[in-house]
Amino acid sequence: MTGTASGVTVFDIGGTHLRHAWWSPEGGLGDPTDVPSPSHLRHPDLTARQIQDRLIDAICETVPAGPGAVAGISFGAALNQRSGVVYGSGPLFGDETTVLDLPGLLYERRPDVDWYVVNDVTAALLHFASSLHSRGHRKVTLLTVSSGIACRTIDLRRDVIPTDACGLQGEVGHLPATASLAGQPVELRCECGELGHVAAYSSGPGIRNMAEVLRERAGERWDDSLLGKAMGAGEPFEAAFGAALDAADPLAEVLLDAVTAPVADVLRGALCLDPEIDELALTGGVSVSLGEHYRTAVLRHLRHRPLYLTGERAPEWVEEHITVCGPGEADGLVGAGIAALAAATGTRMEELLRPTGGATGATHQGIVRDDRGLHLLPRTTVAPGPGEVSIETLVAGVCGTDLQMLRGLRRDGAPVLGHEGVARVVEVGEGVDGRLTPGTPVVVNPTHRTDPSFLLGHNVDGLLQERTLIPANAVRDGLVIPLPYVPDAELAALLEPLAVVRYASLALRAPNPTTLLVFGDGTVGHLAVRTAKYWLGPRVRTVQVHHTREGLEWSEAAPYGADVRLQHGEFTPEELAGQLADGPVAVLLATPCVAMLSCLETTLAATAGREVLVDLLGGVPKGGTVPALPGVDLGAIRAANCAGVPEPPHIASLTTESGHPVRIFGHRGVATCHLLDAAAELCRDPGLYRDLVTHVVEPSEAVRIMSRLAVSRRRTIDGRRLIKLAVRWAGAS
Repeated sequence: MTGTASGVTVFDIGGTHLRHAWWSPEGGLGDPTDVPSPSHLRHPDLTARQIQDRLIDAICETVPAGPGAVAGISFGAALNQRSGVVYGSGPLFGDETTVLDLPGLLYERRPDVDWYVVNDVTAALLHFASSLHSRGHRKVTLLTVSSGIACRTIDLRRDVIPTDACGLQGEVGHLPATASLAGQPVELRCECGELGHVAAYSSGPGIRNMAEVLRERAGERWDDSLLGKAMGAGEPFEAAFGAALDAADPLAEVLLDAVTAPVADVLRGALCLDPEIDELALTGGVSVSLGEHYRTAVLRHLRHRPLYLTGERAPEWVEEHITVCGPGEADGLVGAGIAALAAATGTRMEELLRPTGGATGATHQGIVRDDRGLHLLPRTTVAPGPGEVSIETLVAGVCGTDLQMLRGLRRDGAPVLGHEGVARVVEVGEGVDGRLTPGTPVVVNPTHRTDPSFLLGHNVDGLLQERTLIPANAVRDGLVIPLPYVPDAELAALLEPLAVVRYASLALRAPNPTTLLVFGDGTVGHLAVRTAKYWLGPRVRTVQVHHTREGLEWSEAAPYGADVRLQHGEFTPEELAGQLADGPVAVLLATPCVAMLSCLETTLAATAGREVLVDLLGGVPKGGTVPALPGVDLGAIRAANCAGVPEPPHIASLTTESGHPVRIFGHRGVATCHLLDAAAELCRDPGLYRDLVTHVVEPSEAVRIMSRLAVSRRRTIDGRRLIKLAVRWAGAS
């Protein structure tokens, strides 16, 4: 079949999100686009037919025209695996049960495309299981807990997911279940319209409904709980629930115990009926975001009511079989691509994903993430092909996005993380630029300005390994950059974040600010404060807002710091306004994504009536808006600038609801010039930045520290607050 060599347009469609991207076995998954799905959950006023029409439009408009076009769809619905015909989906279509011939409608609309439709859990399982062949597993079961609940089991010996007479398997979300809260039974209705299904209590919507029942029954206990207080303050439920569990809030633990009981019943039955299941993995937005909290609660139920005899004689057997998927390990987008290519070419999954190309027989060490955590493992060293470059990592940094991926907050699929650091060219393929010769020190720009298939450490293996193969598209477009100035070894971990600050500073200096207001006490926040008087002007006043008391205390003890240091939540907007100098204000929001909107609200209130320019550096939640700017798509503003393009950056001129003007921009990635400027600055005054690299470790020690950070929000490691973790590899000096 034509077209498959270059890849597949892949979709992952559920009740809340419609994601699409480009995927190929060789290049991996491109940067996904995520938009709200037309669904019953989002549009309860629309009929099922209207939702279906919108869905068909959205899918068909996405696939590019051309001969041999192939599309794989991971679809969140009960469907016939053999034909792709959809039976129903509560989150997508409500209680509508009219059969939908989705492949037929797509072919009718776009006959130029080869369409392949699989259930979303099937797709996620195909991706997850694709990495398990070498372990000798017989069967693997994947159970997803998100807006719906379902599971699938694959027999890896035959690459088969068995189905019944209707082409179905594992629709466990619609099995009957019971639940109780505060000592009394609860009866809730499932999205499909029926009472008392597993999904009614344990899916994402079900958990929110259970929380409402608990709020009504718990009374003052709810008001006094961390969960109740956070939700009362307007915190989104998912974030409030996770934070409350992190803080061991008793009422949050009661809720988690109640909503995991039906899931534990399903898992108990699966393991009892089929002992050939060698791994039973949990995935989906609920289980992945709650991580160890979720797994611990499930195992607690299985210990309380164990498998007969096995639970007494070999209790570890169950615990060893149940895992929670890591970030990007069970991605429906990749699975949709695997299903499409396997069906189109008649190729077994194992053969389709077998590594190909220039294996040398040599190996190198890498920090690899899998379903069981992080490991320092040998990896096959691949010689560069035409246009490719093999580099040796000298020092690599670990940043906030790496931790988000480890915590399951981002679905990027690269097994090896790391997009910060400095490397040395080892070997080049035919046709590579003559400036890239063996021995040349380089920095890799992690973000391609136009090609989403290259995002270093996200969808392409990163620098947390001894050797990294940089693909031809990144080399051709100048992302491997020779360094005329090479920072001291550990300072290399600051090069990429300092380049981000350089980009931000060049834009923020436009209004000639008298104040730089920084929200954030991580690496970028501190770098912005320390460079302000060089890059914004010697008289600029710096005000830094810290997220935690520990962060504020570290800043107060540091040799360099902001003119004013504050802790978030301990001042009013009026008090913050009193700390700003007269004149224009530049604002850098270098915060985690979950804190971005509240920090922006505080900024707008504190700077009302002033000339203000705001950089949304830290990321914006999907669909994020603030009341002061109703209807403004902040995510779109941030996405308008990528890898230094356009230049100058796009800046949105807006008016707040109270009538005050504000200019806002954001960005992802930087350009070559920003990376070179950052390298030169680190060489100019290394002492200004050295204390920010608080932990310099070998790879084995990095595994320990990163594993701890993956499950804890605390930044104190070995008695010291961690600002930047630098990992030294062989050859660093």
